[in-house]
Amino acid sequence: MSNLSLMAFGATEISLIAVFGTIFLLIVLYLCFVPLKSWFVALFAGCYIPSFRLISIKNKKLNVREVVSAYILSKKSNLGVSLDEIEALYLSDGNAKNVLKALNIAKSSNLKLDFKLASAIELASKDILSIVHTAINSKIIEVKDIKAFTQDNIEIITSAKISVKINLQKYLTGLGEEDLKNTTNAWIMENISKSKDHKALLKSPTQSLLSNIDLRVLSKNSMYEVLDISIGSINIGRDLNAENEIRSAEKEKIYAQIEAERRKNAEEIKELQMKTKTEEMKSQVLQAEAEVPMAISQAIKEGRFSVMDYYKLMNLQADTALRRAIINDNKKNIDPDDGDF
Repeated sequence: MSNLSLMAFGATEISLIAVFGTIFLLIVLYLCFVPLKSWFVALFAGCYIPSFRLISIKNKKLNVREVVSAYILSKKSNLGVSLDEIEALYLSDGNAKNVLKALNIAKSSNLKLDFKLASAIELASKDILSIVHTAINSKIIEVKDIKAFTQDNIEIITSAKISVKINLQKYLTGLGEEDLKNTTNAWIMENISKSKDHKALLKSPTQSLLSNIDLRVLSKNSMYEVLDISIGSINIGRDLNAENEIRSAEKEKIYAQIEAERRKNAEEIKELQMKTKTEEMKSQVLQAEAEVPMAISQAIKEGRFSVMDYYKLMNLQADTALRRAIINDNKKNIDPDDGDF
């Protein structure tokens, strides 16, 4: 009887040891999957997170430390952001910690900003902290190289500085920085083109260029609240009047060159015509001289001119040629420095 009792008691102990051993192994295996460090951090920070929830976050391939840190920040700052919201933002590739920091800054500065809007801004810009800082502290947007002509044909080149703050409520729907620059550029260009005298514009550029610009209109459809606009540097560019005068002078010069070329061509044509006429006259003289022997021969044949008359004519021509040669030699031998006696 005693042996049976001992055997029964031994079997019970073995069963208990097996059960407790199995439970212990299961606990050890479970703890192997639990991020214990993050669990203890949350626990000691007073933000208890169930271990199975940490395993779930880990299985979603999220950074458990970042998620726990963001959740602790939410609890410490009394922002009322749940762990589910933080986890969803990280799953959307957002930075929940930066969003919570931005909410804290907005809260301390009395800015209206909730987690939903802040998350949307973070997902759109990836720079929520900088945007919240710009909503608190103004920044300067510079519009460069604004060019237009006044009514007296002088080009004015200027720049403008726009002091703005971001309107968080209109950040996702309002027009951005480039649209604000383009609107300001167009407005100032219109004011330049309406100016009748560039000298008056240079004396009071702010009054001339910004007189009819309404800051509320600029802010209406923009993501920015426009606080102020000021004119930067202002310079004179092209002078259309001078350029027109230069072009007119160049045209007149071209016309004068064309006229001079035309006259030169006319004179060359006239000289060529004179040379042609001279050649024609020489040709006629040569032709007439060629006809003289023929006429003499014909006259001799007809008996109107004798051979003796022909010889007398030849002697007369030879005598005339000799006299001319002597006269020419005498002219060449006369010293041009000799005076008349």
